[in-house]
Order: sequence, then C-alpha cells, then structure tokens
Amino acid sequence: MTTATEETTRSATDIVSVVIVDDHLLVADSLASALAASDRIDVVAVAATCAEGAAAVGRLNPTVCLLDQRLPDGTGTDLIPRLRAASPDTKVVLVTGDDSVDVLRLALEAGATGVVNKGRRARALLDAVLHAAEGTLVLAPEDVLRLLPTPGGGLPALGHDLTPREREVLRLLVRARSTREIAAELVISHATARNHIQAVITKLGAHTKLEAVTIAVRENIVSGP
Repeated sequence: MTTATEETTRSATDIVSVVIVDDHLLVADSLASALAASDRIDVVAVAATCAEGAAAVGRLNPTVCLLDQRLPDGTGTDLIPRLRAASPDTKVVLVTGDDSVDVLRLALEAGATGVVNKGRRARALLDAVLHAAEGTLVLAPEDVLRLLPTPGGGLPALGHDLTPREREVLRLLVRARSTREIAAELVISHATARNHIQAVITKLGAHTKLEAVTIAVRENIVSGP
C-alpha cells in the first residue's frame, strides 16, 4: 500500500487542482501523465486508499478528485459522500472500468459530478476534469441514454408542477447540456435559460443542477432520448 504523495499547489486561480485516488500505481501514473498535457491542470496528490483519499481531499480542497471504484478499503461510490463532506466544493469524477448502469446511478446519487470509463482516450479525461471543474455533468452520451427511463414508465408525483418549458430544460440537463447550450437549443436568452434551470432545481427540491439531474433520472421525471 502506497502513501499519498503531494506536490506544491500553484497559486494561479485558473489552475484546476486534482487529487487522484487509485491503488494501481501504473494507472495513477497514467492518469497524472495524461493530465500533465494541460497547463491548466495540476495534480496535487495521489492516494491509494479511501482513507488516504479522504485525508488528501480534506486537507488540500482540490478542484476535482478523480476516484477509482475499487479500492483496498472500500468502493469509490461509498467514498464519494465522505469526500463531499470533507470538501464540499470539490467535484468528484469516478474513473472506472465497470460500466454498469448500477455504478453510474450509485455514483450520481452519491454526489459525483460524473463518471469516466477507463477505456476512454486521454483527451476525454482532460475534458472531463475541465468540465467537472466548471460544475458541468460529465457523462458519455451513451451513458446518459442508458440512464434515461424506459418509455411508458409514467410520471411520478415529484416534478408534476414543472411547466412544459421547464421539462424541456430538465431533459436537456439530463443530456449534460450547459446553460449556454440550453439557451441556444431553445432559442432563448442565457438569462432566461438560467432562470428556468433555477426554477427546475427549486421545484425538484434540489440544490444544484447535478442534484436535479440525479433526481430526474431516479424518479423517472423525464423519458425518451
């Protein structure tokens, strides 16, 4: 078992600091090397266990934490709530070889900002970190579709008071669209899109866009791709 290794955090406000939690040193080194291709990303620590990861995230408050699912002392999905409690502003992205829908759901419900399959190219990892840092949901398009409920499932009580426009906005959020993309697709202003998003978040009893998406998927509020 290795111990967490740390580097000096850069002071520039535009630098995205990252903690990697993975017990396979070769994988962790590969992740760090891939991220080193961007001058906007700084890997500030590498940890090999849940305990080390929680300690590193709590101490360093990184912008993003890249987290493996299978660790010696637990699972990534079980660790996510601990990381969120230790550093509420840190965005957690699960990096896993397990592409089951159950893992996707567990990660999102636990508070992850996204899930990236280990089979993805380095560019996908870079994009995932930068998008997660901005608070954008990070999921492959095919994973978003797999999370959508099957047609004919019906609408639960939660979300019944959403307007047709708010349902459109929510459906686009589930598809990982940004506020700017929603505004463009619905041909509305950025401010109007932002207001619709806030209305959706409030009506679903959520606090963030990611939480609203998680609720929408879990409660079958939107249907169809």
